[in-house]
Parts: sequence; C-alpha cells; structure tokens
Amino acid sequence: MKHMLRFGFVVSLVLTSLLLAGCIGESKTINYTIGIINPSANQESTVKSFKEGLADLGYVEGKNITYIDHGPVDAGKIDAVAQEMVKAKVDLILTITTSATLAAKQATAGTDIPVVFIPVTDPVGAGVVDNLMKPGGNITGITSTTPEGKRLEWLLQVAPKIKLIYIVYNPNDKSSIQALKTVSETAVKLGVELITREVATSEEAKLAFTNIPEEVDAIFLLPDYLTNANNAYTLQRAIELGLPTSGPNTQIVNDGALTGYGVDLTIAARKQAARLATQILEGVSPADLPVETAELYSAVNLKTAKAIHLDISDAILRQTNIIIR
Repeated sequence: MKHMLRFGFVVSLVLTSLLLAGCIGESKTINYTIGIINPSANQESTVKSFKEGLADLGYVEGKNITYIDHGPVDAGKIDAVAQEMVKAKVDLILTITTSATLAAKQATAGTDIPVVFIPVTDPVGAGVVDNLMKPGGNITGITSTTPEGKRLEWLLQVAPKIKLIYIVYNPNDKSSIQALKTVSETAVKLGVELITREVATSEEAKLAFTNIPEEVDAIFLLPDYLTNANNAYTLQRAIELGLPTSGPNTQIVNDGALTGYGVDLTIAARKQAARLATQILEGVSPADLPVETAELYSAVNLKTAKAIHLDISDAILRQTNIIIR
C-alpha cells in the first residue's frame, strides 16, 4: 500500500511538472506583436538591443514575436504612430524618450495595451506614472537619474580650461528644461558661464549649431530628440572648431562626442527593458512592476580628443568606464 501511494505521488509530481512546463512553453509559442515608437535616429541601436534582449529571453522575431517598427519617427507624427499602434491592437508598446511615452499614454488611455518606456528622466514629474514603486495604470519602464550636474563636472575634469559653454535647448521638452535647470545651477557652483539658444524645430537647431558663437569653449548637448536630430552634423562642426562636446549618454561618444556621462541605453534596453516586456507578455501587470533605474557610465573619445588637440591625462582615463580609441 505504501509503495502504491509513493508511486502515485511520483506520478502526480511528474504530471504536474509536465503541465507547468507546457504552460511556460505556451507563452513562448504565442506570436506577440510589439509596437515601437522611436523619434530619434540616434537610438536605433537601442531598439536593436531591445530586440536582442527579447531574443535572449526566447522571443525571436519571425518565430514568436512581430515588431511594428517604422524606424525614427518625425516629431510631428508621434501621436499618429501611437494611435496606429492602438488600432493594430499590439500586445505591447516600447517607447523611447519622454515625448513618445506621453503620446503612447494618451493613445492607450482606456485600453489594456501595456507600455514600456526607456528612458524617461522624471516619470512622475512628467505625468507618466503615479509612483516609481507602484506605477499604476498600464505603463512602466526604465528611468535614469538626472546626471546633468555630474556630466558637467565630468566635462570640466576632462577639459579643465573651459569657461563658456554653448547649449541649444527645446522649451517644449520637459527633459530638456529639467536638464538645463540642473546644468545652470551646477555651472554657477563650478564658476563657468552658459550661452543658451532656444529652438522649436530640428531645422532651427541645425542653424543654431551652424552659427556657434566664436567665444564659446565647449558644447553641452541636452537629452532632447529635437536638438539631437542633427548630432552627426553638430559633432563634426564642433571638431572643425576645436570644441569639446558633452553628450547625454555613452552612445554619442561612439559617434564623436568628446565626453559622455549617463545611461548606456543599449545595455538598459537589452537587460532591463526586455526583461520588463517579457514579464508583461507573460501575464504580470505593468501597474505592479516598479520603474527601474539604469546604471550610469562615464565615457571619453580619444580620437576626438586628438582631433581637437586636447591631451587627456592618465588620471582621467583611469576614472573612465568607456574609452573610444
């Protein structure tokens, strides 16, 4: 009798295990659709990393996941693209930047379509979520602290002769305004001055970077998709003028900025955003998934330093997380 009971218990365990395995496997066989809203050509590598992260977790494009991804979206079309995602009844929307996230929030209001954002500097202040630990609603994602003060300090450590810094900003972008406020306060403490120029379109931004005041010693780029739309041109222009540049993330240092201090969005997208998306696809409510904070890194481009005839000390290099040689 004992042997029969033991045998029955073992059989029960095996059947339960098989049933659970089947349930887990089932979530990987459903063909999910994810919509992507990315208003920045500079963040295509972030989108790629997000897809790679999902593939690492078993969601492979063409097999069990489909993406609606139009590539970089013009600023004026973000709302329309968000509405398109809702009409397509996607299973999840990935948004990049605060503006894209707010557009997705408005478009998905009254639906059960979840949204994962990367990065939003101040999700609560921007009105994206109610609380970082308990986002509520249908949205969660990755935030970054506001390192603009530390980033300015890092630029001045790398290029200590800087006294006058040029900043172009978009007054309609909350992240840009918050960053400018932080930089302005830090500049006073560090004894450097700022020249700021307000722009409303990417064309105005390009013109602002074409006509850089002769007296400036450096360019400080804010985390704003509009002013970053012409980064390739801006960075080349800075090198031509021999000006150090500071970018709001580490990817831009790969593109030619002298320094960067902030989030490595490719890492955050692959390791964090992809994991959050997977949890949501497998049944966890975004309302219960805390907003995660991305890690910060310092970066220096030695090729750019050489091009603008700036010597970087060994002491600085020892402090640098990412060095482009």
